Amino acid sequence: MMHLPTIISISILLNVIIGAFLLSLYFLRQQPSYLYWGSSCLFFVFAQITASLRVFIDLPLITHYLAALLIISAPLAAILGIHAYSQSDRKYHKACAFVLILSMLILLPVHDSPLNHIISTAIIAICFSYAAFALRKLQVERIIHLALLKLCFVIHALIMLVQFLLLVSDYKGDINTDLSHILAVILISHIIITTLTAMIWPLMMFLESEQILSDLANRDPLTGLLNRRSFIMISNNYLEQANSNLTELCALMIDIDFFKKVNDQYGHETGDEALKWVAKKIKSQLREHDLVARIGGEEFAVILPSTSQTQGESLSERIRLAIHNDSFQYQQHSIKLSISVGIITHKSGTNNVNELLAEADKGLYKAKLNGRNQVVTMAF
Repeated sequence: MMHLPTIISISILLNVIIGAFLLSLYFLRQQPSYLYWGSSCLFFVFAQITASLRVFIDLPLITHYLAALLIISAPLAAILGIHAYSQSDRKYHKACAFVLILSMLILLPVHDSPLNHIISTAIIAICFSYAAFALRKLQVERIIHLALLKLCFVIHALIMLVQFLLLVSDYKGDINTDLSHILAVILISHIIITTLTAMIWPLMMFLESEQILSDLANRDPLTGLLNRRSFIMISNNYLEQANSNLTELCALMIDIDFFKKVNDQYGHETGDEALKWVAKKIKSQLREHDLVARIGGEEFAVILPSTSQTQGESLSERIRLAIHNDSFQYQQHSIKLSISVGIITHKSGTNNVNELLAEADKGLYKAKLNGRNQVVTMAF
């Protein structure tokens, strides 16, 4: 078996470092989730220290009662951190405070008996179960990190449930064997999983922050599509590949017909939702490797790599029909929308995507002159 004092010492050191790091992030960014998770780490540290004092002093009020309250406070603070990230922590403050106060009142009369351990284990198991449930509200890009965090909470809850059942059976006299080795293994597992959970959270939050910064730089905040800057940069790479491989490539310019009327008649909020709807319709018809961006008010651009003129025209027509044959529904309004599309096929030559889009834009202009709601192909 692993040496328990060594495990506890390493856990205390790691949780102090992680807790201090999270608190420093809170003071730097003023994000409450970092404050709660940093506090959770430190609560766990103090819980381990007070529980370890049993070896040196005989003060159950500190080594049992206070240790139990601190160990309960750790998942409660983590729960507040989860809700703080989803900006719903305020209404959970009272609930967590209620759980802690109720624990104080229940554990005080039994703090020097086996019931203290049994009850605190049950409360911790419930807290970790709820924490795993609360993670469903988090909206993150990297699902794998969220899944790992949820797995840690679920495992933790199961470990505490097993400990609870063993302690209850032992308390009732149903078990005649010595449980000290089993409980030691459970304690080590509890410490390792808690420390692992504390490490995953800041990693996940850091990566999400980097993703947000990347999205701000490269994506249109309304539709989530690429913005003009990132679209041009990636498209030029597509052009270089097309020239090197001697493959065809299509560029589309798309504009929503009479979009100003939507804003004027229904308001800009409805107009914004209409833009999102059109963006989803366009994206739903594209292939995984196609590139789409919102490059202006109601203007979209698309690059179709390894695509012939016939294929490009067929795909453009599918996009047009997907919008024309459906209605945008918003706040009891049913609004018919249509688009005009200009398309150009690039075979070889220029590496400048702006020149390609300018030619496609000429097709778009012709589509509007011809009555809108149509696809016009330009010859390069």
